Amino acid sequence: MANQLTAMCAVASFLWLTHNLEDHQIIEQPRLSSFLVLLIAALSSYFVSFCAIWLPGNNGRFDDELGPLKATRTNLPKKPRRYFLPGLIICVVLRLEIFHHVTFDLQCSKAGIEACLPLLILLYELLPGRRTRPRAGGGDGDEEDPDDPGMTVYEAIGGWFHASKGSLSIAVLLLTVGTYLASSQEIRSTFLCASHDRSALVLGFQLAGVLLDAAIAIMLWRILAWARTTRSRLRTLGGILLVSSLGTGLLNWTSRFAVPTRPAGIRFRGPDPLYIFDVVVDGLVFSVFLVASSLLATEGSPLSLAGIITFLFGLLLAVQKTMLCGTWENTSPAITYFAFLFVCVGFSSFIYANNIRSVVFLHRAFVVFLLVFLTITATIYTPVKALKPVSNHPLSRIIYDARVEADRWLRHATVSSSLPVAIQEYRERHDGRDPPPKFDIWYDFAKDRRSAILDHFPQIENDLLPFWGMPPSKVREDVRRAAGEPDIAMLQIKSRRARHNLPPANPYKPVMDDLVDLVKGFVEHLPDMELAINLDERPRVLAPWADVQRIAKAAQRKRISKLLPRGSPALEEMPAAQPAVLDKLLAQKTFTPVKELREMTALTCPPGTKARAATHWDIRDLCISCAKPQSQGQFLTNWTLSQEICHQSDLLRLHSFYMTQPELRPLQELLPVFSRAKTDSYRDILIPLRRITEPAEPSTQAFDMKWKKLFWRGKVDRLRSSHELVRGGHLERLVHLLSTPARSERTRLLLPNKKGLAYEQVPTGQLNDLLALDVAFASYSACKAAKDGRGNCEDVGKLFPQKPDDADPLRNQYVVVVDTDNGPPREFLRTLRSSSAPFYASIFKEWYSERLMPWVHFVPVDLRFHALHSTLTYFLGIQKKDGRKMNGREVELAARQEDGKWIAEEGKRWAEKALRREDMEVYLFRLLLEWGRVIDDNRDEIGFVLS
Repeated sequence: MANQLTAMCAVASFLWLTHNLEDHQIIEQPRLSSFLVLLIAALSSYFVSFCAIWLPGNNGRFDDELGPLKATRTNLPKKPRRYFLPGLIICVVLRLEIFHHVTFDLQCSKAGIEACLPLLILLYELLPGRRTRPRAGGGDGDEEDPDDPGMTVYEAIGGWFHASKGSLSIAVLLLTVGTYLASSQEIRSTFLCASHDRSALVLGFQLAGVLLDAAIAIMLWRILAWARTTRSRLRTLGGILLVSSLGTGLLNWTSRFAVPTRPAGIRFRGPDPLYIFDVVVDGLVFSVFLVASSLLATEGSPLSLAGIITFLFGLLLAVQKTMLCGTWENTSPAITYFAFLFVCVGFSSFIYANNIRSVVFLHRAFVVFLLVFLTITATIYTPVKALKPVSNHPLSRIIYDARVEADRWLRHATVSSSLPVAIQEYRERHDGRDPPPKFDIWYDFAKDRRSAILDHFPQIENDLLPFWGMPPSKVREDVRRAAGEPDIAMLQIKSRRARHNLPPANPYKPVMDDLVDLVKGFVEHLPDMELAINLDERPRVLAPWADVQRIAKAAQRKRISKLLPRGSPALEEMPAAQPAVLDKLLAQKTFTPVKELREMTALTCPPGTKARAATHWDIRDLCISCAKPQSQGQFLTNWTLSQEICHQSDLLRLHSFYMTQPELRPLQELLPVFSRAKTDSYRDILIPLRRITEPAEPSTQAFDMKWKKLFWRGKVDRLRSSHELVRGGHLERLVHLLSTPARSERTRLLLPNKKGLAYEQVPTGQLNDLLALDVAFASYSACKAAKDGRGNCEDVGKLFPQKPDDADPLRNQYVVVVDTDNGPPREFLRTLRSSSAPFYASIFKEWYSERLMPWVHFVPVDLRFHALHSTLTYFLGIQKKDGRKMNGREVELAARQEDGKWIAEEGKRWAEKALRREDMEVYLFRLLLEWGRVIDDNRDEIGFVLS
């Protein structure tokens, strides 16, 4: 029973580490984390040694009366050599260093290499001079009698397997191949592996790492197996871990002096509490795994434990992939089935050939029976699911459902047909609160301008809600505090007159002049107020979730203003605006490190969400669990949910906004700042605000007269680009995917066959040749910091194709519209107002975002770009070209031009109806009426009541 509990602890701790390590912060500082985890594991092993009397083997491998040479156990390895101990420590340090190098270019690594560990340990056991493997099941020394009448048929077969080392070799080989095949079916992310990233070297590092794993396991086994007692065994383990941690720490310390890793001018923040918590937990779990593994391996062989762990890992993956047969997540059901078969057959043979009587609490005969049952089930299930064709393209149904939902939304957005109905509708949508003063004037204003939206303004309500929990006097004071920040201007409305505080030489003056012009149409109906206007592209208020929730709960209490002091003092003269931050070299001194920005973003998420840890380690594989909540199969359906970061931590390494250092430090206090755009994490108040330069109005060319292709041009001009930004930035990934994919890259999409449609995996380069694509950078001027960390840069523009920016994107039927590094795309409204269909990929919200419907006004694109080709082929189709083949055959797919044309024209019609300048005035008028009540000391008493 004790051995079974120990085995369960070893397996459970291993699975916990592999499942949770990706979301822990220890990967952010790998060398420091390695030192701390090893140190915690060393101390834990030492303290556990005091409890050795309750652990298996507490009396030692042999009695005190017997010397080591008189031991009768046949599985006792040879006595370790003197150089084993220092060699083991060197191997541990090297293994960790290799791990750091692999994770640095993880996108270039190969999945499933770790499955070779049992095979390498087996090769060691098959070397000449090794002791005979024990015949005792489970290593207890009892020999099996082949004529035993109580022997089951499974044990009789096991006796045959044990008779030959070849049977063990076949079993381990099948287990290794099966686990590798199951692991290799993971969907790769679009994080690009550049041509000079030396993918062959990364693969070499992976193989060297597995070889070191085998060497560590074998040397550790031989050292610990010759320890006299369990207590001495654990203390030896603790000593090895302690010296290894010191070696790792020494290497980390010397590397900081030899190669500075942090650019000058950026301060280093010490480990935060969440990081310390992750390190402690992982160190304790890692120590449980090491202690349990060492106790099990010393009673038998490291091959047994390695085989069981490999089997569990491979079986879980094979079952998962088998359940996904016939979907876009599994386009190779044959490979999945053989992986399942090899894992099951290989492990069934392995437990007999290696004399394992039980796996945790299950007898080996029952385990074999269970695996046979699973194999039969997979044999029936896999072809049934894999051969079932897809009759209709999923996008046909998705677009139809979106049209129906858009009609329902529009009926909900404009319910009122008169002022009394509008007042009643307002109360129902705002928990019984009366509309703000002058609501009747706003209603007539909106009706006169033929506003398509009269009742649906949830963005205003959500933006202003937290400020209902603050005293009005504090809100007014915070406006002035916010206006003292760089690139924040003040708009003052006083005595029915609007003005701002920007001097004539300020480059943002046209922006504020236009805002004043917007207000002029209704300024006589507004109370005196001040607004802090953010002029920067990036939003500014990144307040922690806990602070926002505390204030929002206070906002839900009724009649809070009765307890507050009365009196609204007259507005003072506006302070002078801070100078604009235009000199990037000067602004560099205030850069916020990317790691710190991610930590700030993580604090805006509720506890327990994936992004709360501010890390995502596995950039090589697509995070399907992150994309699934907002997707239907491969395609994005819930646009609002797709813009939320808290459940999709992988976007922290897939969007340039989270990978570039902001020139202006985000404000972590909830301040009333009005901004043009924001992500879901920021608490800015959205306001209609033009840019310094607005794009020209689109042409009126009809959809059918445009080029039938997908077009994008963009520019990148950065002062500094990190290694991961050049490979994971959303603009870089877009251009690489559609212009210069590697030969090994594959894309999954629906293709026609004899029975209908089926998901296939095709070479991305071949698919690009068959599609009409024109995607490239107009200019790419970016630097990445040199490895010496001294601020030197080298140009990385040669990685991406560049074409002249001399063509109007709106001459094409389909136009990619994607965020810049710092904000939303500038061409979206222009594209929407044209008769081109925008392929829209963004994490930003603007004042009009709640008015747009995906698959009705635009084509939504997930920023992972895993469904971009599938979406494009639905509209453009695939035409036969010059006998070019895909997956060995010519493919032809009919285009759905009518759907693309409908989306383009519907978006244009809706923009002309609901996104006009008049609609900006209506939105702004209502926003300022609500804001005027928020800052009024009598805000709970005032309100519009129809007399």
